Amino acid sequence: MISTPAQTVTATPTTTVSKQQQRSEASTKTPKIAEYSFASEALVPSTIFASLAYFVHRHSGDAISNQDLIFSIGFLLYVFVANAIAFNNNQLQFDQMKRQKIQFEPMGKHSLGRGEFITQKSFLIYFGLAKVLMVLIPLGMLWKAPTEIATMAAPSLLVVLAQAVAEQSTAGCHDVLRMVIPIAYSTYRLFGPLQNWALDSYDLYLEQQQAAESSSSMAHALNVGVAWANLVLAAYNLFGFLILRTLPVYFDKVETPRVEMKYTLFPIPKKNKTKAV
Repeated sequence: MISTPAQTVTATPTTTVSKQQQRSEASTKTPKIAEYSFASEALVPSTIFASLAYFVHRHSGDAISNQDLIFSIGFLLYVFVANAIAFNNNQLQFDQMKRQKIQFEPMGKHSLGRGEFITQKSFLIYFGLAKVLMVLIPLGMLWKAPTEIATMAAPSLLVVLAQAVAEQSTAGCHDVLRMVIPIAYSTYRLFGPLQNWALDSYDLYLEQQQAAESSSSMAHALNVGVAWANLVLAAYNLFGFLILRTLPVYFDKVETPRVEMKYTLFPIPKKNKTKAV
């Protein structure tokens, strides 16, 4: 009869210790979010894209105008100055995240669109297609295509790479400026270099057809296809995805209620869904 209480007393600390061990083991198993590194997540990719842009400029002949260069560099400088003067280097947002112990994730929940698209499979496919069509294929054309084709693709490719540099290097800027970057660069590219590429590629293709140079007709036909595919994708990206899907995310949900959308990429609302998101 005496041994029973003793057993009870000795069992209690053992149970407590085991629970503490379980808690410590569970805490060690919890994955930690890697801290944001400006060097690896902004400086390195920006340097890569800038180097590619320099390569494009060197191999473009006289196709890239001073206007293309002034906009590509000047608009990024404008964003840096505006962030420093008008938004105090976005200090309010970072102070708020620090108080709430929120880790800054520019390629996660703080990505363009406040993280609503970055994890969606359809968006990742869309983003991958855009990189292939807007960057990789034009780079290949610049390397292997005839000179008259390569120089046509160069100005549009330069603006795309300039946009990539701008988006990577301004991850810590205010949301207004982060959102205006893709809209501004896409607008300039769509109504400038890309429009010229699409129209000039078709004119060149007709000239080659009339000259009956069948050996180069395949390359010129490919040039037309890539140019117009870029034009269509850029137009939808600007007027469909950026303005109608991404921009509303940044409005106040109470003052400007958002319509619940049916798809990730397309601005098509769900039927009979009028409550604010």
